[in-house]
Amino acid sequence: MQELHNADTFCESWSVAPMRLLSLTLSLASSLFVAASLVERPDRIPFDGQYLKPNASNTAVEWWWGHAIAEPTGNNPPAAFQYLFYQGYPFALGPRDPTLPEFYIVVNGFFPNGTRFSGTIPATSGTVTSHAQEVAGSWGGAGSFRGSPDLSTFTIHLDAPEYGFVGSVKLTSRAAHHFGCNTTSGPYFESILDQHTTLSAAEEILFTKLGWAISVPGAVSEVDMKINGARLRFTGQGYHDANWAPAPLNTAVDSWFFGTASVGDYDLSYISVSPSNSTRTLNTGYLAHKGIVLQNQCSLEGTKSKDRSVIKPYGLDQSSSGVPVPTGFIIDYILGNGEMYSFNLSSVGSSAQNPDEVVYHRWVGQASGGKVGGVSEQGLTVFEWLNPGLVPYSV
Repeated sequence: MQELHNADTFCESWSVAPMRLLSLTLSLASSLFVAASLVERPDRIPFDGQYLKPNASNTAVEWWWGHAIAEPTGNNPPAAFQYLFYQGYPFALGPRDPTLPEFYIVVNGFFPNGTRFSGTIPATSGTVTSHAQEVAGSWGGAGSFRGSPDLSTFTIHLDAPEYGFVGSVKLTSRAAHHFGCNTTSGPYFESILDQHTTLSAAEEILFTKLGWAISVPGAVSEVDMKINGARLRFTGQGYHDANWAPAPLNTAVDSWFFGTASVGDYDLSYISVSPSNSTRTLNTGYLAHKGIVLQNQCSLEGTKSKDRSVIKPYGLDQSSSGVPVPTGFIIDYILGNGEMYSFNLSSVGSSAQNPDEVVYHRWVGQASGGKVGGVSEQGLTVFEWLNPGLVPYSV
């Protein structure tokens, strides 16, 4: 059961803009490679812990991302709250601007009435500590997070009234943690490659150095947040993961589709990534039913007939950023035994995009699907398109 509140009056659109942060880098060339020594991947890290150490002396980036979402009211986008605890920058054009903070939190979402909000909160520090599997993050003057020792909960707190955000989000997991290609054996994608495969610089970053850890594949979410004085409070669904790379994404990736959904008793996620100047497309598929994993794999597109996922965008919308974008995705899961599951993730048009930038689009919406030939279940979704290569989209 959900509880939703928001102030009677709130400006239609606002953003915290004391810093030229993520939006600073929206005209990127995918062929650009930032010249700097790459941070090497580490060994033996807590599952949701600190894998790299991004700072002003290197080009590394690491982030902890999550979302909470509630059933929509009328024809409005679902009420939603998304957070990103950043160390470093996911996109970069040339040397890092020394006036920009090394650590910051980015927030986006919607009130139940469809009003969108966004903000960037600079931090004086960004430290992550751990004890066994328990992880705690502290972004000085901005907020914090904590992952429980058994990875069953992930909680964030924001305390930045001067930037308009005070409150908390708690995610209680309903499925076991996992990596993109497997359960717990490793967070990288190199298992899909033959050991003698020759890789370009971009492919080497994507397949062997960019990591992905999903500690909360699906969750019950509890949000209680004051946003510039307006209250957002609900109980809904949620998700949390973490990513890291030794260099900004635009040095390695042209296009990156990502999505997650909770549909009835199903929890699912996927990515489909095209490396810069490469014909090798990375696909991953994760699908669980009542906490039982049905699929958890990654593969090169076109190389397997079973135990694979198929990610198909559809629809056409002209976003406010001026570029054509899809309105939804069909995600098919073909299991190792040949069973098929299919899900339709749909937005409610450009009004459900936040952020809506040239290289970064994120939608909230509804989802439906299940086993092909079986009962179709209903749920909620968040999906993204990161497009640093400015890849054109058409139907």
